[in-house]
Amino acid sequence: MTWLLVLFASLASAESAKPIEAGGYLKDVWQYSASPFDNRPYYLNTTRARLTLDGKASVFRAHVDYDQEILTGSYFRTFEEKTFGFTEPGTYLDMDQTISTGTTNAWRQRLYRGWVGIESENGVARFGRQRIAWGTGKIWNPTDVLNPYQPLSVERDERRGVDAFYARQGLGNLSQAELAYAFQDTWVQSSLLGRLKGHLGEYDGALMGGKVSGSTGSYIVGGDFAGNLFDGTFHGEWSYTDLVTRTPYWKFDVGYEYTFPAETKPWILRDATVLAEYLHSGAGVLDTKRYDFGILASGRDVTLAQDYLGLTYSKDVHPLLKVELTLLTNCDDASQFFSPSLTWNALKDVYLTAGFQRFGGPKRTELGRPANLGFLQAQYYF
Repeated sequence: MTWLLVLFASLASAESAKPIEAGGYLKDVWQYSASPFDNRPYYLNTTRARLTLDGKASVFRAHVDYDQEILTGSYFRTFEEKTFGFTEPGTYLDMDQTISTGTTNAWRQRLYRGWVGIESENGVARFGRQRIAWGTGKIWNPTDVLNPYQPLSVERDERRGVDAFYARQGLGNLSQAELAYAFQDTWVQSSLLGRLKGHLGEYDGALMGGKVSGSTGSYIVGGDFAGNLFDGTFHGEWSYTDLVTRTPYWKFDVGYEYTFPAETKPWILRDATVLAEYLHSGAGVLDTKRYDFGILASGRDVTLAQDYLGLTYSKDVHPLLKVELTLLTNCDDASQFFSPSLTWNALKDVYLTAGFQRFGGPKRTELGRPANLGFLQAQYYF
């Protein structure tokens, strides 16, 4: 963390009207569920204070999301906490610190994001923990191997970052080249990827590829597209991965998103946004006996089977009230996930959310194994 603090100190002394901008939030999330491993009921309360700093001086930029986080509850007695811990998969840069722990609590500080770099009209270069968002999928991302989105997460607005060097160079008004080097202790664990993005007619498109974590010779190639179709957005992704250590596999994702106009007669559809998305993952298996649930718990992947369908619905039922519905189906074992949530803008910059996650299917299935989960969330932005 020291190098970021030194940089912000230098930016603060720079001759600029406003070299550093500050913001952040206070959040409290309470959830109740049961362990899918031993069926033990638990509750978990997460209290987080996040300070966000953006610094700039000439072409130099820096960004920090600094968290103080306290977690309490009987979750700490579950099998998965003892096996996988309450932290995310390991990172390269030392930006996390556990201050204290108890039998049912933990206090930690960390940099959720922390990077430095330079930025001009034509290019960007950054080093540190950052979000590198590739692909066009809204629920699944076959080309995003660095920051896989967790569709079952309670905090869906929290998107895991990666410790990496990232560079982007403009190649004209509508095209750009990108490079991402996600470094680890060894070359086997590291990823070095490139991406070219362009535009053709009504569609944006991109091609990507490079070395991925897995072995010295593991690689991925893929691409994505997105564009207007019938007043909605049609998007898709594909990838081919060869880890050398296992059989190569394909992944592809295709989806359509549409917002109904204000003139729509059924009130339930008026100004509502709906999304349908299909994923095929050749990395998955069809036999439920071969499911490795540790892959999900450790964050190494977000699916176990091969074919999935996702549907989402969101609507502002009032200027201060928003409803969201998510339905995911594992088409291979017929298990389902359904999550309704309601968010109320109770006061200025204060948002209250109540939600429920229902998992359906036999215990041997992917989405039938987890226990149902209820959650409450309060968040204040400053």
